[in-house]
Amino acid sequence: MKKKRKFPIITFILSLSLLSVASYNYINVSAEESAIKDQIHSIKSSGQISEGFLTKVEKEEIEKQKQKEEEKKKKEEEKKKKEQEEAKKKAEKEAKIKSEKEAKMKEEREKELAAIKAKQEKELKENEKKLPEKIILDIEPINQLPELKNGCEVTSLTMLLQYKGVKIDKMTLANKVKKDTTSIEYDGYGKIIKWGDPDEGFVGDITGKYSPGYSVNPKPLMPLMQQYIMPKPVDLTKSDYRELEVYLSMKRPVIAWITNDFSMPSKDASWKKGDKVIEVHFNQHAVLLTGYDKDYVYYNDPLKESKNSKIDKETFKKVWISMGSKALSYTN
Repeated sequence: MKKKRKFPIITFILSLSLLSVASYNYINVSAEESAIKDQIHSIKSSGQISEGFLTKVEKEEIEKQKQKEEEKKKKEEEKKKKEQEEAKKKAEKEAKIKSEKEAKMKEEREKELAAIKAKQEKELKENEKKLPEKIILDIEPINQLPELKNGCEVTSLTMLLQYKGVKIDKMTLANKVKKDTTSIEYDGYGKIIKWGDPDEGFVGDITGKYSPGYSVNPKPLMPLMQQYIMPKPVDLTKSDYRELEVYLSMKRPVIAWITNDFSMPSKDASWKKGDKVIEVHFNQHAVLLTGYDKDYVYYNDPLKESKNSKIDKETFKKVWISMGSKALSYTN
């Protein structure tokens, strides 16, 4: 029996192996060519190759791509612009609503104030006609010392509120009163050149324990007073002296700004708060007026324990007017 030859099988296996190797090489070469083509296209598109190396088709493709990008960018810009316009319109609408609301509130406040003022004027005229020759209110004195070296205004306010039946103490009001916290500054000669404004809040340290303190005027006391007195506190600053007597005749004590010894004030110093020049008298003081008669004005002094101290009316008027005719009371 003849043996079969194995040569054709070996030949087949070798051929198959060679074919596999050739196919593998072809695939790798094709992949490399594709990657190279993509890289070349990217380089061409980015403009790193001059137009002379680009085919017509490639140029058209690049141009189309640029147009698409420009259109996309344009749409994004238009969208952004539209959003900005809408936001602007919304903000303008909100600002208009806010402005109208504030104007309405202002109008209502003005009407309310006008009604109160008319009521006050009517009340004043009626009481002025029947002003009693003498009235002295029974108000317990409160000493500002030792806790509040510079607290004559809030101590006077404490006496007024307690007279109205409000349970309050001077330290509570000292903590609550509006403060102007502007730091004190001196020049090379020790003169104060910058500090707070008493029309904005209490200037300095009201206790006097840690740093200098000055004073506070009627305006910043109004919101504090309004927390405890209804319907309204009344700023009597620049009023005629006669009005103080009218309020006292209605059994409403009056806080008045004078000097601590009723001497005529002299300008002690001045400093600046921003562009405003603040002229001050370091002997400024505040007391609570409790009454009057033909010759005298009666008051409780926060620096004393005595009730209803008195000063002759003409001296009081001169000093009070010289200090700016500052006074504070309330309506019923």
